[in-house]
Amino acid sequence: MKILFRKQGIPYTGKYISRKIDAFGSSYNRCVLGVIDNSKNGLDKKVFYENVAMLMPNFKMTRAGPFKGIRYSNGVVKDPKRKIRTCWEEIGHETVKLRNFLDGHKKGRARVLVEIPRPAQEEVASGLWEMFKRLVSLCMGKNTLGLVAASKVLFAVLPEVALPIDNAEWRTVFRTIDYGDIITQMAEEITEWEKIVRTPLDSCDPYPLTTLPSVYNVMAMRARHQTKKPSML
Repeated sequence: MKILFRKQGIPYTGKYISRKIDAFGSSYNRCVLGVIDNSKNGLDKKVFYENVAMLMPNFKMTRAGPFKGIRYSNGVVKDPKRKIRTCWEEIGHETVKLRNFLDGHKKGRARVLVEIPRPAQEEVASGLWEMFKRLVSLCMGKNTLGLVAASKVLFAVLPEVALPIDNAEWRTVFRTIDYGDIITQMAEEITEWEKIVRTPLDSCDPYPLTTLPSVYNVMAMRARHQTKKPSML
């Protein structure tokens, strides 16, 4: 437990987490809330394209590399290298299927990750891991292994269960490339934190329409500055 807890095992307070989210920046918060709201009624090809095109520029993934030039302007998706199209063709069916699976559990979307039964949670983590592995090769570039972009594509289209992870987090926080294990760890840590603090983690977000991974992500980004770089990964 290292994202929502101090090194001594003491959980961060809800007020502390709220301050971190509020201080992270209006551009980030607005973009994340935008992709969550845009997919509130379900996921299809149109929503997939729009969400990736909205999120990737905000996460600075479109200045160079495989996603260069992608943007969403005036309701139109610009995908000059057809990278979003390639991602959709590779995992589109699986993302829609997983979203329908989550909706079928009739849980609140913001908290579905921790409220579904453990077997279903494991199925979600496994499904995300399989999609992640297929995306990585599509997201590779001359100067990137594709891990960051793959995680952010998944978060853009499945923000209720997926986690965007940047380079520093892969190296110093999670120290694994098994995306399924990271999703499982996130669910377990959120559950433990809520058990101790007796507060729903999503209630710490001062903005509406949030999801658990969007809150956890802010704290994971904070943790990358608190963790020493390991000797290897």
